[in-house]
Amino acid sequence: MDSEDPTVSGTSAVYQAGKILSVCWNAGALAASYYDIDQLELYAIQQAIEPRPQYVLLRDLVHRYRPLFYVISGPVCFLEDCPEVLGVSVVPPNQSESFGSNGRNETNASHRSNVKIVEYSTQFQSMAKRRLLALKLACMPPESSERECHTFLESILPFEQELLVHCVGSLLLLLDTVGGNLSPDQLVTKINLITPSTQLIIDGLTYEALQIFDASRHPSGFKCGTDSRGLSVYSLLNKCSSKNGEEWLSRLMTQPIRDRVELRHRHDTVQWLLENVRYANQFDQCLKHLSNVGLLYRKILQGTARNTDWKMLKKNLYYLYTLCKLCAMAIKDSSVAGTVVQELAQYSRNPGNAVKHALYTIDKCLDLEKGEEENKVTIRAGLDPTVDRLREQYDGLRQLVMESSRLGLETMQLDMDNICVTYLPSFGFVISTQVNEQLQRSGIFNNSSFDLVFQADDTAYFQISLCKELNDEFGQMVASMIEHELAVQTRLTTFVGTKFPEVMGVFKQAGKLDALMSFATVAKMHRYVRPIVCDDKVLQIQAGRHVVLEHRRSYRTNDTSVGETNRYLVNVIAADASVGKTTYLKELAIICYLAHVGSFVPATYAKVPILDSIYTRLDHPESIFSGRSSFMSELYQMSSLLQNATARSLVLIDEFGKGTNYLEGKSLLISSIEHLLKRGPNAPITFVTTKFTGIEQFLPTQHQNLLLNVHRETRDHSRASSRTNDTLDVTSTDPADPSEQLKTTYQLAFRAIAFTMMKYHQTSGQAPATESIRSLMESTPITRVPERCLEISHQPSRAVHRHDTASMTLPEEHNVEKRNI
Repeated sequence: MDSEDPTVSGTSAVYQAGKILSVCWNAGALAASYYDIDQLELYAIQQAIEPRPQYVLLRDLVHRYRPLFYVISGPVCFLEDCPEVLGVSVVPPNQSESFGSNGRNETNASHRSNVKIVEYSTQFQSMAKRRLLALKLACMPPESSERECHTFLESILPFEQELLVHCVGSLLLLLDTVGGNLSPDQLVTKINLITPSTQLIIDGLTYEALQIFDASRHPSGFKCGTDSRGLSVYSLLNKCSSKNGEEWLSRLMTQPIRDRVELRHRHDTVQWLLENVRYANQFDQCLKHLSNVGLLYRKILQGTARNTDWKMLKKNLYYLYTLCKLCAMAIKDSSVAGTVVQELAQYSRNPGNAVKHALYTIDKCLDLEKGEEENKVTIRAGLDPTVDRLREQYDGLRQLVMESSRLGLETMQLDMDNICVTYLPSFGFVISTQVNEQLQRSGIFNNSSFDLVFQADDTAYFQISLCKELNDEFGQMVASMIEHELAVQTRLTTFVGTKFPEVMGVFKQAGKLDALMSFATVAKMHRYVRPIVCDDKVLQIQAGRHVVLEHRRSYRTNDTSVGETNRYLVNVIAADASVGKTTYLKELAIICYLAHVGSFVPATYAKVPILDSIYTRLDHPESIFSGRSSFMSELYQMSSLLQNATARSLVLIDEFGKGTNYLEGKSLLISSIEHLLKRGPNAPITFVTTKFTGIEQFLPTQHQNLLLNVHRETRDHSRASSRTNDTLDVTSTDPADPSEQLKTTYQLAFRAIAFTMMKYHQTSGQAPATESIRSLMESTPITRVPERCLEISHQPSRAVHRHDTASMTLPEEHNVEKRNI
């Protein structure tokens, strides 16, 4: 199956992707699987809890893999949510492309879509399971019985997860219809099982805000004359030697993990490469010759592989085997333990390794040098006596045709080096030559002795009378030779197919090594350090730097300390000036992100906890097609953040609430912070920046998990500056008139009550009772609205303030009223 298929085509954000994603959701649970066209492997993602309508895991899968084609299944409510979640158009179920009872797609030919909807029913689940159990993988022994195949598949996949079996079976049924002349048994060389609990969740907007792949402009770049357009974290880290390495670098960066063992494995590899530059340079000489082995193997399976494809496959196997031998030379170093280098070295020591056997077999069976001269796949002499005898006769006939036509061709003053005699099954013996000006001037097209058979790809094919005579007399002999050669090629293809899953596994390790070498190169160039990844809830960074911005201008480093000597899980930074608040938040997020992909980080010291997710409210894309205002986009981001953030999350909030008026924006921000503080020790590691420098009046500054830093800009009192300050005060301070303050604060209180009642009504579907309103009011963060109302409505008189300081204390009845409120 080619990725150029019009029904399955597209472009990834970084490289040409080739993935088909199958998802199934039901009753708050999600399972998924995807097929990698380049690797010819199928990946099954275990079933996990997925609440609606957030679909956190599904959104993360879509962003990670950017599939070309979707196979979706589930109830109607899930299908209705898919257009927004997947970002693609979904045909209504009554008009959708669906599988019939025979498993074939019944599609209107005029309709083109990259989404396939399959029926979610018991009948189809049984059909999907039967299709999965009928799969024969290349790694299975050829003589395996049906029961043995079932046992092998059940050892790989958890068949008790019905949604997962449904996803994989639906994907195989799709491959049955689009695989062309290849069956899924040939297309799927291996099945891999993925556990969602090992993946770090980062949403798409966070990737964009951090410029991981997109080279977007910093929102405050115009203030300091900097523009990071053209730079991204991926482009800065991409120092790979091969296309295979670039694809693996993209795979690592789109799939951050929280598996501590795997992260240590990657960090150990980067550390060893930094300490052994000589070996790394030798590895680079081999890695730069590797290309896409999966594409070559698919051509071989389809029978479209030419001599150049076999030659390219042999070249890849040779340099892959050489890389393994180089790794074996480095295994004497004790520090190589636990690295990718050690795995490749141990593989080369295996006498039965598939790379060595496949390389030896191709070299023994195919004469690639002679095939390049004849422009066809040529069997090496001495392999099959029958083929050798028939080829000897065939070569004699070719020489006879060449000698018979030589005199006429020399008369036409043609270059004999460009003349070739070959046998085409449809036409027999033909004389081929390249079409150029010399051929046009020779008059061969008007010569009756040379009959033009056909012309294609700038090559003309002619026949003389001797060719036609030989076709009649020796056509059967040549056909027999071609048949024997095809039989040898088929046996060779079958042998390579049995070895390919193992070869692909080593090839993947080589790509991973190339990506980690890129990490090591960048770490050496820009003085990155190895992060300490721990299970404790501790985030310590010394002299942290922004990956992208430090390449544009001088950059002041920042220190961060959370959880080591304090319990400040919620950190609020308030500053009314441009002091780099947004840049600081992005710096933290990128450092934590790099630590979870296996890279070193830009700092002098970094201790990072194992996170399960990173949520941000940084940038929000503004588009008239989204149907949302800037403020509504902010609310959506904050809603997702507050609902999905866990105790192991990193939360970054930048100037939330600036899209609306000052009082409402400040109330929303403060209530969000209080909501996080209510979680206590289970609160996520949170960093909040804002321009509301008066926020300290409304937050419980004595809270053990809160750290508040306020920075106020020193302003001069010139006439021009005071005019500017008057303008800023309108939106940056509370109204000066106490009555206006009281009115605004009461409005906020009533609005909060209304929001609470609406929330209850949406949840239960009926109006709340009085006791419910009281309990909901107590559990809903409305900041200090009631207290603020009381303070404003009982202002002490100016005379009392001047003469009697004791009277500033509120009377006892006011204290009782305050408690009642």
